[in-house]
Amino acid sequence: MRVLTWNVRRATSQSLVWEMLLDIAPDIALLQEVGGFTKKIQDQYEICFQTAIGKTGRPQKFGTAVLVKGNIVEDIKLVSEYSWVNDEISFFSGNLVGCIVSTKNDAPKNVISVYSPAWPVDKKRLFGIDVSPVKLDNNPDVWCTEILWSALTKTMPLTTNEWIIGGDFNSSETFDYMWKNGPSGNKEVLDRMESLGLTECLKSHNGQLTPTFKNPSNGKIIHQLDHLFVTDGLNTALERCFTKDKSTVFDESLSDHLPIIGIFKTTL
Repeated sequence: MRVLTWNVRRATSQSLVWEMLLDIAPDIALLQEVGGFTKKIQDQYEICFQTAIGKTGRPQKFGTAVLVKGNIVEDIKLVSEYSWVNDEISFFSGNLVGCIVSTKNDAPKNVISVYSPAWPVDKKRLFGIDVSPVKLDNNPDVWCTEILWSALTKTMPLTTNEWIIGGDFNSSETFDYMWKNGPSGNKEVLDRMESLGLTECLKSHNGQLTPTFKNPSNGKIIHQLDHLFVTDGLNTALERCFTKDKSTVFDESLSDHLPIIGIFKTTL
């Protein structure tokens, strides 16, 4: 089984992104910033797509998607033990797109495509609420990543399926030691995911952080904003995890993010 996660930078139906994706031929693709699909993609994949939300609550011109060579069985309803988090899950429904998928040669999987924006939850919506059980220790704000974590804490134990959670988390360990004010919770985001029994495939398989993002202001490629997490059964079945070569993505201006590709043994 081949799994891909990729922020495709608002790719439209005319983008060359789709030719690369078809060449990679993932069985499951978790995509962010999707502007439109080609007919070839629509013919080869079942698609679960939702429009992402902007900071003011208005729909963006792009969305978040799960693609599968097989069947989308049903949507995943994320729930938290906190009512205010459930309100935010609803707000971010187009940024946290989850479904149960079934491919030809593998057992059903719970899959979530994540697009965590680079802005936090509006503090006006959190006024008077004790957010301390969910908020990061090293960050004054609440972000979409914390909404996801709180939801997974409640939702994951409700099923025995393996989980695949991937996307643009807008969170890299490098931020913690490069920003002048010190740690800002980025490593904490990743540690929290691992505390749920999830392994980040790219770093764990390669033994080091692998940058996935090209900074538009200075062209540096030093941050891993994109992550692919799986539960133990899939982690055991992981054979390889890698990114496409920088030159084939960045030099051709396909996206400012590299796709992450994980190859797993059949889990039936």
